[in-house]
Amino acid sequence: MLRNYFTLYHAAAELHEQLAGGYLFEIHSQQKNEITLAFVTPVGAHLQLIVTVRSPHFSLFTREGLNRKSRNTAGIMSQLNERQVTSVAISPADRQISFVLDDGHTLALRMFSAETNMLLVREGRIVDAFKDARKLENTPFEETTSDTPYFRSLEQLAADPVLFRRMLEKLSEDEPLDRRLLSMLPGFDRKLVRRLLAIAEGDSPGSLHNAFVAIFYDLASPTPCVIENPGKPPAFSLFAPSAEDEAVAFDTVLDALNHYSRKMYRYLHLHERAVTMRRELNAKIGKLEKELNASAGHDPEEISQRNERYGHLLTGAIGTVEPSGGTVTVPNLFEPGSPEMMIPVKTGLNLQENAAWYFTQATKNRKKAEAQKLRHAELRTELDALYRKLAGLDEADSPDRLQQALETGSPAGGRSSGKDRNKKEKTPQFRTIPISEKITLYIGRNSANNEKLTFGFAKPDDIWLHARGASGSHCILKGAAMHNASEIRRAAEIAAWHSAAKHSELVPVICTQKKYLKKRPEIPRKRDYRTRASSDGQTD
Repeated sequence: MLRNYFTLYHAAAELHEQLAGGYLFEIHSQQKNEITLAFVTPVGAHLQLIVTVRSPHFSLFTREGLNRKSRNTAGIMSQLNERQVTSVAISPADRQISFVLDDGHTLALRMFSAETNMLLVREGRIVDAFKDARKLENTPFEETTSDTPYFRSLEQLAADPVLFRRMLEKLSEDEPLDRRLLSMLPGFDRKLVRRLLAIAEGDSPGSLHNAFVAIFYDLASPTPCVIENPGKPPAFSLFAPSAEDEAVAFDTVLDALNHYSRKMYRYLHLHERAVTMRRELNAKIGKLEKELNASAGHDPEEISQRNERYGHLLTGAIGTVEPSGGTVTVPNLFEPGSPEMMIPVKTGLNLQENAAWYFTQATKNRKKAEAQKLRHAELRTELDALYRKLAGLDEADSPDRLQQALETGSPAGGRSSGKDRNKKEKTPQFRTIPISEKITLYIGRNSANNEKLTFGFAKPDDIWLHARGASGSHCILKGAAMHNASEIRRAAEIAAWHSAAKHSELVPVICTQKKYLKKRPEIPRKRDYRTRASSDGQTD
């Protein structure tokens, strides 16, 4: 429901309430297919609106504070900087949100799924665009029109069951019922129609109307929530969750969209890492299994026993036979009555020298067999560990469990170079949680790890967080500045959870830049000077 008309309808109304009378500070893009509109609200607060185009996973969400722009940031439509926003409204008959500015320009966000775009419109013509600007520039701005706004049409149908039945009967019965409903209910998409059919008690016009009325009033006064069922991606909904769903409800659509975007970003980030790790683990498993299979038909122990037998047989035949060419035929002393054995020998060596050579080879092969047993044991141990890590990734049914599996699931085994080992030793092992694409929160695991995180890993401008008045993890927010209010608030929630006061109703969290922290000086321990009486009554 991210780009559903009713989601955008409520989001536009909430944006109007926050932004009308404020200013458009600037527009820029830091990521492909993503636009950031930075506003200053009428009360002087900074608010960013992030719009994602050509992605099924995101639509729009807001973030408080200013964004610290990276070097590859591209400024867009700079002529609109610091223009006042007079109103924000959705088209009465289309998924399009318009920001009307005081200089006559209008920013139109077209939220048409894969064709989402931001257009700059003036006097009925497109003067610029985020996507396909050359193609769209100076073309007429065509807006979908309707005699009656979507919400008004649906309200009339909800209030008049006779009108609903007449409109349904006008449509050809040769068409499937879902298509007829889709064509007669403006603003409804296939998901809403499927929901209507699922809750309707039959196909009669009366049952369909009752189901439609229930859905319409839910859409008019929604209960926005984010459903976070284990093992599934987060889902945004305007409807109250069912009893079996694990969901978080919100007072506003924008709050729900913001929470959904954070959760979806983390979900996609973790699953992208999981795909990479599975590929690495499977490659390592294939390499180890290949090494095991390569030695399957070559048993050094068996070769060692054969060489030792040949050495004994040649020793027993000294003085009775002589080598002929490259072989010698000797009696099989180990199995009397059996046929004689033909043993390969080295030309130029007598039987005694050949026997000594076979004994030497037997010793070498015995050592190879012992080394191979050790290596096979190592390979099987490594394979077991890799299979357990793969199983851990497959069994992770929540982002937290997947995060834990990723932290412990890097391919093991094999020898790393000295440079790699040094790099691994220098990399602090802290718990990490991505807050956004550029911002990551690092969390200490214990008191020693906390000190290493704060005074060894953190940079001066990183943000340090800790629950006030309670023991807990030190947290370092990298990639953010003090004006990133939304990210800091999210990090503070996590810092509170990783403290001894996590079950309290309110947990105050200290937040400052690391450069303002100083190590507490160590207090020397008091020495216990005890006196010992000597034989002459003196004390030592």
